[in-house]
Amino acid sequence: MPSVFSPDSIAVIGASSNPDRIAGRPIAYLHKHGYEGDIYPVNPSHDEVAGLECYPDIRSVPTVPDFAMVILPADLVLDVVEDCADIGVETVLIVSSGFSETGDEDDAEAERRLAELNETTETSIIGPNSQGLINFPEKTTASFTPALQRDEIQTGPVSFVTQSGAFGGALTTLLQESSIGLNKWVATGNEAGLESLDFASLLAADDTTEIVAGYLEGFDDGRKLIELKRSDEGIDLPIVALKAGRSERGKTAAASHTGKMAGQHAVYKSVFEETGVIDVDDVDLFIDVIKTLTQLKDDEYPGSQLGVITTSGGAGIHIADVADDLSGVSLPDISDGVRTELNKHVPSYGSTFNPVDITAQVVNSPETFRECLRLLLDANEIETLVIQLTNASGDRATHYAEVISEMAADADTPLFVVWTGGLDRADGLEIYDRADVPVFENPARCIRTIAAVSQFDAARSRLEDAKSLPARPRTPNDGDHDGAPAVLSETDAKSVLDEYGISIPDGRLVTSADEAGNAADQIGYPVVAKLISPDVQHRNRIDGVRLDLESRRAVETAFEEINSIGDQRDIEVTGVSIQQQVPSGLELGMGIVTDTDFGPVVMLGRGGVDIETVDDVAFRTIPMSCEQARSMLDELETVSVDDLTESQLNDVVDCLVGLSEIYCDNPWIVEADVNPLVVGDEDVSAVDALFIGPN
Repeated sequence: MPSVFSPDSIAVIGASSNPDRIAGRPIAYLHKHGYEGDIYPVNPSHDEVAGLECYPDIRSVPTVPDFAMVILPADLVLDVVEDCADIGVETVLIVSSGFSETGDEDDAEAERRLAELNETTETSIIGPNSQGLINFPEKTTASFTPALQRDEIQTGPVSFVTQSGAFGGALTTLLQESSIGLNKWVATGNEAGLESLDFASLLAADDTTEIVAGYLEGFDDGRKLIELKRSDEGIDLPIVALKAGRSERGKTAAASHTGKMAGQHAVYKSVFEETGVIDVDDVDLFIDVIKTLTQLKDDEYPGSQLGVITTSGGAGIHIADVADDLSGVSLPDISDGVRTELNKHVPSYGSTFNPVDITAQVVNSPETFRECLRLLLDANEIETLVIQLTNASGDRATHYAEVISEMAADADTPLFVVWTGGLDRADGLEIYDRADVPVFENPARCIRTIAAVSQFDAARSRLEDAKSLPARPRTPNDGDHDGAPAVLSETDAKSVLDEYGISIPDGRLVTSADEAGNAADQIGYPVVAKLISPDVQHRNRIDGVRLDLESRRAVETAFEEINSIGDQRDIEVTGVSIQQQVPSGLELGMGIVTDTDFGPVVMLGRGGVDIETVDDVAFRTIPMSCEQARSMLDELETVSVDDLTESQLNDVVDCLVGLSEIYCDNPWIVEADVNPLVVGDEDVSAVDALFIGPN
């Protein structure tokens, strides 16, 4: 699809002579914004449209157009697209609705046929249910979005891929009103052909696109994101995603909207963390993040360690509170050396702790103000500096802007201004704008923006670490499923874990009370006794586990009780596992989930009884690098890595990577559950495990 954004000729099939109608707007916009290529209206009911000769069908157009828009009733679309493919149209964009989003099987089948044409012909298909495609610098406005009604379009480095045409158009208007220049725009609709991630990859290779923004509801093939973000172009490309369908009601709305179910929110959240996609959850943050990215110096992204300097103690406290509520940013302590220098300038009623309250007295002295800024910009512990100004007005505000902009120009540390309140702000704002200094009125919006953008930069080194890994694990084939067990019991599952270097407790599978006692004597007390049955996946629920067995008699009694469960519940019992009782420690749970929009992923969360009650999990795609595995622990909110030794952290990472490798070698696995994974003083041990294969 080399010329999808740069067609030399466009046919509008179903063109209307009324510029106020959907079918009339594309040609009106192409004229309005100065498209220089050839335009071919196609409609058997007209001889002329907008001063252009109109043709009865696509085969009558004098030359094969590069690009065709189809604006027809749904039942006419398939034949027309087949004609376009037959004569060699490179790209067909289908505006028409009435396909899989209706829920009707016949409509869904028509969309599947469009998908086949996309796969089996040289024609690329966009849509159906698309609002169009725009190349702003080249004035290719093949769309009917109302966002094109404005007389002038500000061009720039931001390209926008949206699965919703109407909402995407509204966001485009907001971006323009925020003075954010746009480069390319496409509404992908139902994605029967080209998907949003296809366009993201195309834009990653586009020299004029520096930032990709997206509105999305779900991916059919999320692995395309992993392929993109493990490439050189993708690692350095900021992608800002407003992801809808987070709630159950939102998922239902998405199904009727685009014909696809929105993906699992927790998995999307984690994969965005893994790939550095900037995940935003509201329109204000969407605009703020994109505008900030356009203002930052090349490769100088804000870090998570914030220094805050303010003229108001109260405003500084508010920023500290906001940062404390957000994951990914914090206010570190300022070193004694820097505080000593600050104390030379800050009056006693101010503060040199972070946030630093320099008071209005310091700000009124240009040289003193400049020196305080320099001290914090040069401080090793500060990665991003936030300057909070309150009620700065007129000449005073302009003075602040001149000093801050001058300092920002020479600083390696990104600098943000929060300007809350104040009158006569125009001159100051113009100075900040010329200097590309991000300015906010609301402190919370500033801190949330920094946290979001720092997520992108933090992921880049992890992506470099994972770049050598394949973006897709081996696809299971029929041979992988031959002889694959429906369930791999604990004993066999733990044997697999042991093969991959994941520590397991010493244990024996026994079939008599005497064997159970002998096993316990060999292992050493205390021990645990567990039911082993191919019919039972969760033994706790049927009283199939005995803990804290301190004597041979207790073990033999436990064996008899557990073994009798088979007759009581009419289930097959293959034996009882007698195993070492692992000393208590932090209990984690890890597993493999394959039924996601990103294919197989490793899961990590709180383990033991908490695994079903504590909603705190992280996911990473398989195969997984050590750095990606380590970042899963940082993502968990109920587990503090500060409470773990470096050795414990490394052991957990090894377990996660080992589980990823198990799937790569055994792609018959449908689901895996390792719980608890006990983090002890000596090692990290997989106490229980279950692997589920194809039915």
